[in-house]
Amino acid sequence: MPTRPRVYLAGPDVFRPDAAEHFALMAAVCERLGLEALSPFDASINASTSPHVIYAKNMELLRSAQGVVANLAPFRGAEPDSGTVFEVGVASALGLPVVGYGAEGIGVILASAATFAPDAEEALQVMAAQLAI
Repeated sequence: MPTRPRVYLAGPDVFRPDAAEHFALMAAVCERLGLEALSPFDASINASTSPHVIYAKNMELLRSAQGVVANLAPFRGAEPDSGTVFEVGVASALGLPVVGYGAEGIGVILASAATFAPDAEEALQVMAAQLAI
């Protein structure tokens, strides 16, 4: 049986109070579209988890992905989450397609690294089409 394309779900959504539910919903949309969600949200990670461990886990997920869908909405200020922007840069360097959503007025370099959709579900649909599912 062929494997489904793996899509890393980048964004500050890990900080949402309903993060587990949010990522479960995103995973369900991925499943419906024939994608496998790779979520940076991991219930085993807590406030005492080393940032180095989180970085290593997220990099491993990014390297195993065929694409990235990124929440680029402003976070804690006027710009997207810096970790998400870093992950978009890594994806771009790895040659992975990136579809962003929630972005308004982002810089030209970041805008050049991704295709954009108005919301998360549509971004996943665009990614599914880019990965030719």
